[in-house]
Amino acid sequence: MRISTWVSRAMAGAAALALVGAVAACSTAGQSGAAKPAQPPAAASPSAGPAAVDYDQLALDELDKIVNGSDEVTSGFDDTMRQRLSADQVAASWAAYQKQFGNYQSHGDPADIPRGALTVVDVPLTMERGPGLFRTTFDPDGHIAGLFLLKSGTPVS
Repeated sequence: MRISTWVSRAMAGAAALALVGAVAACSTAGQSGAAKPAQPPAAASPSAGPAAVDYDQLALDELDKIVNGSDEVTSGFDDTMRQRLSADQVAASWAAYQKQFGNYQSHGDPADIPRGALTVVDVPLTMERGPGLFRTTFDPDGHIAGLFLLKSGTPVS
């Protein structure tokens, strides 16, 4: 299944507030329209072979960036996400999500859901007015290929 199809299906649920933008270029401070190269996950030493990607930690790091309003929130995005979603759009979506579910209070343990070559990581959220769900989709290299703020219990399609 193509990522764009997966994103479209995930957005179809009325309870979901998906972070998807239609911006032609990323607009982050200090850049002149050029997309910032993604920061790959830390690699092991050359003699140790390729490092395994810790998708759970990457998801928690991304959630922390969103909660804290970091300008670096798009640094781990793949090229498609970087072209479609700016840091300002992520911040606006987070504000809208909190308006709907209440202020963020904490998060639970991540859960991985394999989807072909992709890995979906769901992180349960405790929001002021009830549970929520942070969902991140990663490509095999650990780049973010999808980012969603959802109602708790939203299934992966």
